[in-house]
Amino acid sequence: MHHVRHFVEFILLLGLASNAASDESSERIECFPERESKFFLNSKETCLNRGCEYDDMAQADMVQCYLKPNYGYIVQGVPQQTTNGFQLRLKRNEAITSMFPNPINNVILDVQYYTNDILRFRLYDEEKRRYEVPISLAPSSGRATAPQYNFSYHSNSSRDNIFSFTIKRLVNQATLFDTSLGGLVFNDQFLQIVTRLQSQHVYGFGENNHDTLKHNVNDRRPWGIFARDQAPDEALQLNNYGTHPFYLVMEQSSNIDQAPSGNMHGVLLLNSNAMDYSFTPIPSLTIRTIGGILDFFVFFGPKPEQVIQQYTWLVGHPVLPPYWSLGFHLSRWEYGNLTRMKEIIKRNRDAGVPLDVQHADIDYMEARKTFTIDPVNYAGMKDYFFELNTDGVRTIIILDPALLDEQVNYAATIEGIQKDVFIKWSNESRLMKGACWPGEVFYPAVFDTNEVIPWNWQETGSNYTLKCPISALDDPPYRTKAVFRHDEFLNKPSRLSQKTLCMSAEQGEIDPNTNKPKYLHYDVHNLYGWSQTKPTLDALRTATGKRGLVLPRSTFVGSGQWGGHWLGDNNATWHEMKRSIIGMIEFNWFGIPFNGADICGYFNTPTEEMCIRWMQVGAFYPFSRNHNNRWTRDQDPAEWSTSALKAMIAALHIRYTLLPYYYTLFYKAHTQGSTVIRPLFHEYPTDKETLDIYLQFLVGPYLMVAPVTDDGARTVTIYVPSSPWYNFYDGVRIPVQNKHLSVSALLDTIPIFLRGGSILPTQGFANNTKFSRQQPFGLIIAVNSDGNAEGDLFYDDGESIDTISSEAYFYATFKWSLNDAQLTMTVVENNYREISNLKLDSLIIYGLNDTPSVIYAGGKQFVPSRLPNTQIVVVNGMGLPMNQSHWIINGDIKENKMDFNTLLKYIYTDEHIISKIKSHDETKDIEVQWSRYNLILIDNQIFLPYKEISLQYIDPILQWTIGKILIFYYNCKDIGDEINLIEKIVHLFT
Repeated sequence: MHHVRHFVEFILLLGLASNAASDESSERIECFPERESKFFLNSKETCLNRGCEYDDMAQADMVQCYLKPNYGYIVQGVPQQTTNGFQLRLKRNEAITSMFPNPINNVILDVQYYTNDILRFRLYDEEKRRYEVPISLAPSSGRATAPQYNFSYHSNSSRDNIFSFTIKRLVNQATLFDTSLGGLVFNDQFLQIVTRLQSQHVYGFGENNHDTLKHNVNDRRPWGIFARDQAPDEALQLNNYGTHPFYLVMEQSSNIDQAPSGNMHGVLLLNSNAMDYSFTPIPSLTIRTIGGILDFFVFFGPKPEQVIQQYTWLVGHPVLPPYWSLGFHLSRWEYGNLTRMKEIIKRNRDAGVPLDVQHADIDYMEARKTFTIDPVNYAGMKDYFFELNTDGVRTIIILDPALLDEQVNYAATIEGIQKDVFIKWSNESRLMKGACWPGEVFYPAVFDTNEVIPWNWQETGSNYTLKCPISALDDPPYRTKAVFRHDEFLNKPSRLSQKTLCMSAEQGEIDPNTNKPKYLHYDVHNLYGWSQTKPTLDALRTATGKRGLVLPRSTFVGSGQWGGHWLGDNNATWHEMKRSIIGMIEFNWFGIPFNGADICGYFNTPTEEMCIRWMQVGAFYPFSRNHNNRWTRDQDPAEWSTSALKAMIAALHIRYTLLPYYYTLFYKAHTQGSTVIRPLFHEYPTDKETLDIYLQFLVGPYLMVAPVTDDGARTVTIYVPSSPWYNFYDGVRIPVQNKHLSVSALLDTIPIFLRGGSILPTQGFANNTKFSRQQPFGLIIAVNSDGNAEGDLFYDDGESIDTISSEAYFYATFKWSLNDAQLTMTVVENNYREISNLKLDSLIIYGLNDTPSVIYAGGKQFVPSRLPNTQIVVVNGMGLPMNQSHWIINGDIKENKMDFNTLLKYIYTDEHIISKIKSHDETKDIEVQWSRYNLILIDNQIFLPYKEISLQYIDPILQWTIGKILIFYYNCKDIGDEINLIEKIVHLFT
């Protein structure tokens, strides 16, 4: 063994081929990954022709056709040092027949110590430049000074010195990536890598509709990744709208029960070609793609939130959505006309349903043509939308990147042809046509790519079908699960071009070296939605001067820095409701926290109970929208019975009250890359029970939601992690920890729990955020076992661009301390001017054994009360200015009453007690500002509740007191005089 730097090792493995036969069979690498296609001939002859081994005696659960163990690459020479890592030359073992055509014999392994927490490794053709994903990433920090990882490479003498490598976590030597199973394949249109997994607790990959949050590694069937207009319906293992080859592993400790260590790592394959992934029980992971290079990033965390923060740092932190977008959205495809849309909006608003956003689907267009408005059915739509906006209701319209081939009167297509913006056939000037809603259409080459949109639905308005020639691009040697999964629905093999354009289409800027567009649709198909998102957001901001919201359905790595996502055309089933929670969590991992499913389902008709339960869980989606299609009945809240409507409004009431908390979480997502919605194991990573839980989720670190997702259920079984938790509705502390518990969940209630130690900012409920933002603030305080709690609040105007970089925002922290018997509100940033018009009016406190008899705040005293039939203490009517720091004191706790020595010790920690005096013509106008806190006299005892206080805001008794302080201060010359001043103050007060 020798070292390349201090964290790269080369190991020669001798005679390691002595595993038991059963172990060998379990470690076989599948040579027929497409065998589930009904058009694939699974035979011994086919297997041998592929150059693989065939086991005539294989049992049903064994791999029958498998890769030869010495298939792979051999190290050539020694590593070559680079600025931040090393490179290694590899040569294919040409003694073994290649599985697929056009093997690449000479490959470079390029290892980069990207940062201390991120390792990058790339495998690419040494001789010919291949396509690489053209997205911007955060740059490497250069030479890693204290990396969390160790990279080792190996040659196995029992397998013809086949190359493999391992990546370990340095602190505990846990192996996170290990290619010793073999299976490294690098062909022109088939690239494969196999790694052992550190544990069976694997998450992520998308966009697929998974039945559980954690993958079942015992299921060997592959999952496809290739952006496609595929609704997330009941069919299994379909690839959906976006592409996110990013996975997570919760690492286990060394004990036999696979308890989690608390560490997590994430892995990104930066590749935009069609691909699939599959697992084995070892556990292992196989990833196959049909183009580009293998470009991996490993994120070492070690905590789950840190992994996501590292990932989003690399690909782009999530966009900060406008405040109004966090309100409730209403939509459906095919209102029919503007009159009907108005009726539905009116009935919901009249019923008390809060409404912030109204969506318009394609039926508002004239003949479904993008950039048009139906002059008959939607005449007056612009004026109506302006009217809604005046009353605080925003509008979002759908736009399809598909322009009708109508070159006489349709201005959008005429201008597009003039500006040469449409995708063309390869080596031709002829435009490539597809089919979408209006008929035969052209697709603009926004940036470099093409999107996945519904152009082959039954109701496209055209009989046109794009006919792609037989080629290696549309019919590659390996089609991936993303394609052959759809064979089941056809009478001939599915093709990559199904429901999209031909893979030979050329896109992008002209390459000066070839005089041709840079990219093939084969490579960049998955980037079309990504490529539209930023230009659309830029255009929106330019047109409006406001932050705006872009909501793409097709997404890629990094899309979240410009837009959100809706989870697609789901079905109105309980199963799909469950799946929506999985999708919501996964897209938080993918860096797109503003996401949500169509509440109550898009296809089919929900029952009233289902829609109630879905509105309840949907009230906690980051993107909360009720939406359905033209063939189903209305399902907006006001359509249902009075009792159902009441239950739906109650859930939305809670959402609107918590919007300041949600907005603060989005601020942290935008600035730190954190999640908004997260699974329990993000906060409890060493608790094995949390690893399989997904129907229970966390909003930030402090709010736990356990929705009912089964028909007829009136209870729900929750898992209570190891913190104090309080029932949101009655304040009762949950009597158990680290246990499962059945809790009541009547039809009008969604179980919600507050974590001890948390402070959540709230704001009064209103019919939309225009008016809720004018309501007073409150704080929900849930104390932990030590009697403490903390939280924070971010607030700005909710719609301006770049308020954070321009520092035009408000930020405050809150801390409840049992020992100090007080709540401290500290204003950190105070640059949002309108915050001065708002008050902190109420406290809602969980976890107090006794109700305080008095609370002191702002020079006044308030009498708390306990909500009837609850254990919740409330304080109302405080009216404290939000733009000032405050101390709010529990007057019942004697330790808070300071004697002279305590006072002297506390105040004298600052160099100067009084830092500034502003004197005007009259003594009563004098303003006193202490360097730390002001003094206030209550019941002849000294308190320190304010950082700043002006004379005019104090009651008459305290005005007199401060006047006396000023008189004595005039005689102070030095520190000694300040001590004398304190003595005289205490004398006055006692």
